Amino acid sequence: MLRLVLDLFIYLARHMPLTFLLVVGASWWLSGRGRLGSWGRRSPLRRTAVGAGWVLVLLFVAIGGWYLTEDGFAGEVEPVVACLSWLVETGRPLYTDFDAAERYSVLYGPSVFLTNGLFLKVLGPSLASAKLASLLGNLGALLFLYLSLARRRRDPFALGAVAVAVLYFWTQGFAVYLVRPDALLVFAVGLGLYGATRLPRGLAVLTVAATAGFAINLKAHGLVYFLPVGVLLHQRWGRRATLAGGALTLATVALPFAFSPQVSLVNYVGWLTNAMSHGLEAHTLGQTFGYAAFLLLPVLGVLLAAPDRAAIARRHRLELLTLVPVYGLTLLLASKPGAGPVHLLPLVPTTIHLLAVLAREVHAAERPGRWSESVVTATLVTALLAGSVNAYRAVRFVDYQIAQTPDLAADVRQIMADYPGLTISMACGGENKAFRTTFLRPLLVFNDNPLLIDPISVMDANLSGRELSPETYRAIEDGRVAMWLVPRSEQPFAKVNWYAPHDELFPADFRAHFRQWYSVRGHSRYFDLWFWNGLEVPSADTRYVTGSPAPRPGQAGGGTAAAAVLNNP
Repeated sequence: MLRLVLDLFIYLARHMPLTFLLVVGASWWLSGRGRLGSWGRRSPLRRTAVGAGWVLVLLFVAIGGWYLTEDGFAGEVEPVVACLSWLVETGRPLYTDFDAAERYSVLYGPSVFLTNGLFLKVLGPSLASAKLASLLGNLGALLFLYLSLARRRRDPFALGAVAVAVLYFWTQGFAVYLVRPDALLVFAVGLGLYGATRLPRGLAVLTVAATAGFAINLKAHGLVYFLPVGVLLHQRWGRRATLAGGALTLATVALPFAFSPQVSLVNYVGWLTNAMSHGLEAHTLGQTFGYAAFLLLPVLGVLLAAPDRAAIARRHRLELLTLVPVYGLTLLLASKPGAGPVHLLPLVPTTIHLLAVLAREVHAAERPGRWSESVVTATLVTALLAGSVNAYRAVRFVDYQIAQTPDLAADVRQIMADYPGLTISMACGGENKAFRTTFLRPLLVFNDNPLLIDPISVMDANLSGRELSPETYRAIEDGRVAMWLVPRSEQPFAKVNWYAPHDELFPADFRAHFRQWYSVRGHSRYFDLWFWNGLEVPSADTRYVTGSPAPRPGQAGGGTAAAAVLNNP
């Protein structure tokens, strides 16, 4: 019986529009029989909701703090973001040419890496400092949403909107906490929203322009998320302010390319152009449309439930009409391979802001209508159910994944300590747990080891038919990396591409080429140690070394004499 109840909760949490409609009907029926309390200013329901709102915000912060202290990553993209953030901070190119030996660039804009790189530089390179920008971005977004709505220092209505935003974030599981552009996008939208609605004219224009440019440099389509913010700026300060904001936005977008020699505009445009051939896919459309519907249904419900809905709709005509292109474009972008519902997260602040403004106007009446109270109840109940269930499951899953490889970070650090003179990199091998073992490759990069190949970058390139460069093969042959860490008992670079048709990520000839020039000569707890054949294996610690010494240069499999002694301590 308990399992049936839990399955029902999970089903309702996954089908939010259906749950919302069911709760609207149930609350309307109960309120008509006097069995549901009012949301009036002095009602017990309202006081309970305020207390619950504080609890939700504190839990949101606590989960972010917990993840900050975990010695691991939860998402597959986080490692490459952390690696590139440190590389660009230490003078390496962020976007490489497709003919280069390195294949590590991804489609995110430069602001992702420059922002995270700043935290790594100031605090020192570590897993915690790599995650901090995302946590602060989330907290900043909630703070600025509150400030954009609050009419006094302690405003329970604004707090309620922030709590609902927390629950909407949680409905996407752990996504908002990850080291990706999403948390920074949410922050940019929140700050831009505050600037457009609360700051004086000059500061409003500057804030919106700076945050919009920052968002575009997080993801190239970041401007879409700022259309509602631009409408608010236009309504408050007029056309000239909006045009000035647009011009300053373009200037902000140009800054990283103009002043950071590591950020190549030509190569970045090349990667974006390459992605245009990725096409669209339909298997995530159900989830994406469901999340979009749950964001929009409360707005529609509050509007339709208002006795003076025609007047309210006229007052907010531009904000409401802007929802059509914003959600239409976002749903299209979310249909690209590897995208999905997380593309809607940056729409949460502006949609919740609009919902709160409409609800405040409707409930300004002394006796709110039965339908409007039912919509408020349904929004809170559905968000609480979906958010809490998905957040709980996500936290448990992240904890389970990281716990599968205890002391993984210590293992990587010990290998670096035992072979201080060698260049070390990490190769993927296998799926699931084996692949997650490679999530700590930033520890190698933080120690100034090279990043030659990243599997996420290879996936993006392969989707457009971009094969590995001959220079990559040459780098393997020349032993640019002295030792590769491969998940234990797995074949190096043996991984399935997540994108259809799900072929092998690395071609057979590349894997054979790697085995020709590298041999496994030792093991750690989690990795096989593959040494370049032109390098004599250093015996820093006998627990690592197995088998006979590596072939000498000139012998079979021994490489060339010219490249033989690189990094040999």
